[in-house]
Amino acid sequence: MTRRKKHTTDDGGALRVGVLTSGLAITGGLERCVLEDTRELVAAGHAVEVWHRNAHAPRAEEGPTPFHELGVRLVDAPDMRFGLRSALLDTVRFVRLGLRLRRSHLDVLWLNRPEYLPFGRVASLVSGVPLAVHLHHAPNYRRIRPMAGGRTRFLAVSHAMAAAWAAAGAPTDSITIVPNGVDTDAFPAATPDSVRRARRTLGIEEGTPTVLYYGRFTEAKGVLALLRAWHLVLASAEARAAAVAAVTQAHETVPRTTDHTARETSVPVSRKPLLVLAGALYPAEADVVEAAIAALPAGSVLVLPERDDVVPLLHATDLVVAPSIEPEGFGRVVVEAMSAGRPVLAAASGGTGEILSDEWARFTVDPTDTRALARKLVDLLDEAVLDPSLGEQARDWVETRYGRAPHVDALLGALSASARR
Repeated sequence: MTRRKKHTTDDGGALRVGVLTSGLAITGGLERCVLEDTRELVAAGHAVEVWHRNAHAPRAEEGPTPFHELGVRLVDAPDMRFGLRSALLDTVRFVRLGLRLRRSHLDVLWLNRPEYLPFGRVASLVSGVPLAVHLHHAPNYRRIRPMAGGRTRFLAVSHAMAAAWAAAGAPTDSITIVPNGVDTDAFPAATPDSVRRARRTLGIEEGTPTVLYYGRFTEAKGVLALLRAWHLVLASAEARAAAVAAVTQAHETVPRTTDHTARETSVPVSRKPLLVLAGALYPAEADVVEAAIAALPAGSVLVLPERDDVVPLLHATDLVVAPSIEPEGFGRVVVEAMSAGRPVLAAASGGTGEILSDEWARFTVDPTDTRALARKLVDLLDEAVLDPSLGEQARDWVETRYGRAPHVDALLGALSASARR
């Protein structure tokens, strides 16, 4: 086993990192990144404490356990939100936390919620600790230059996010690209046995062409666009089934011949595709999403609750779709699915478009174009079913470009550089 080298500050000591976040339970890619990266920091010999708002986040009871197992100190933080109408009270609250942070003698504050940049800047200024802001998503503010100075460094998960924050006022020389990485051991490649087990557990008939979406059931994530396109996918499947039936009927009406050179034609059976949706409904959009699901034919959609262990879902499917309307900062779903040996159709914008570059560019689409999305789903689902080598190619792509090792090296290097600012 190769020991990972430790990244240290200029004086040779390990870093003391203060992680600033909100919820601790894994309810999305950001929370998973925080936990995985904290684990890597601890393994590399750095001291970590996590300042959080877990009590106010979903599934609060699940959050602390993994961090306790790492021996990480957890500290309740005050509300990190900032509003113009409450600016004075907010600033006072941030100053108080900055004084608390000063007593922790940290080398760097690592803010994983860029929407809390005003809080981070005040806390950094008061505590005297350099600030590293992880840019997981697009800017929440039109202009951030007044908040982007001092000892602040930005860690962008993609070039798209770097450009978006630079346009909002982040100095380009203060932005470092730190792409997310996936633990490919945690998302192993599917095998024939794992596929059979997963499908049997989910009640999916063997041989059913299956598409998976997992994540939040919101319009911004493209769920409604996907459900609209699925009507066209089903219509295409019905048309092909009718064509197969016509060919079969014509074959059956052809008189048998004694000519031994004649061969009977075999016609493949066309199965109806299945869309699997796994995730959480949000109250504000629950009615419209549920109505869109109900409008589809019975048996064409399988809806599953949100879950942390998505590997069985990935192994049960042929193609994963990530049709986010709002550009993704990175696209964790894409690298997780490809690590599991599943090709992905994703939005051509944002971080997903960067991951699916070069030979994978044909796996991107504008999800707002319903017909284009449906055509891509039909074509790529066929290809995924007929060409098992796509899975191996997908996993190789992720292992070499988006594995944990390059991500951790980039992250620790950026945090060390931030500590020296």
